[in-house]
Amino acid sequence: MTVRLLELQHLHVHYRGRRRGHPVTAVNGVNLTVRQGETVGLVGGSGSGKSTIGRAIVGLVRVASGRILFHGEDITHAGARRRRELSGQLQMVFQDPHGSLNPSRSVGGTLTEPLRLVRGMSRKDADARVTEVLAQVGMPRSTVGRRPGELSGGQLQRVAIARALVGEPELIVCDEPTSALDLSVQAQILNLLLDLQAALGLSYLFISHDIDVVRFACSRTAVLLDGRIVDQGAVDRSVVS
Repeated sequence: MTVRLLELQHLHVHYRGRRRGHPVTAVNGVNLTVRQGETVGLVGGSGSGKSTIGRAIVGLVRVASGRILFHGEDITHAGARRRRELSGQLQMVFQDPHGSLNPSRSVGGTLTEPLRLVRGMSRKDADARVTEVLAQVGMPRSTVGRRPGELSGGQLQRVAIARALVGEPELIVCDEPTSALDLSVQAQILNLLLDLQAALGLSYLFISHDIDVVRFACSRTAVLLDGRIVDQGAVDRSVVS
């Protein structure tokens, strides 16, 4: 039986509105499951709440009510220490690789930091792991000495994926990971994510506004409208070219 890796139960997220005392509901009672080894698409228009759900899962947004379960553990309100521990298993790749990487730090510094600080690796072991993960995403060892401003958009997104992979996660939340890229590069990144999933047994929650991308990458999909899931089910593979 396939293991339920992530479960969202009646998830609600509110944002403070312009007028005090009038919160805005961004996510409204969402139920969703991601099983080991599968890719679930979360599709919807701008403002539908899909990115908010992704950020809530990794602890970047406060949950008003409901539960987030990871391997059956309730992590909805996990503290900072537990979140650091979970970061090895649960990661996120953001839409804009330029904004998600520190421009003043080298790629090597960005990738080794969690290995050194969270996992307590020696510098030698951390460097070896970084070299390994850069190779997995198709980047040369020399990338460690480069800064984000020296890399193209596609190269930056490969580095962002490497950062997500470095702690050997089980689940990666992909928040519009290709929408900021040229079409030809989009296809390369999508294929890379699928190849990594096959090689490493990863699970993805794949957030997108593009139904064609979701059909290509996902086995199941959920459609969001105004913070609610209005439809979900298996992707019709017959419509995928």
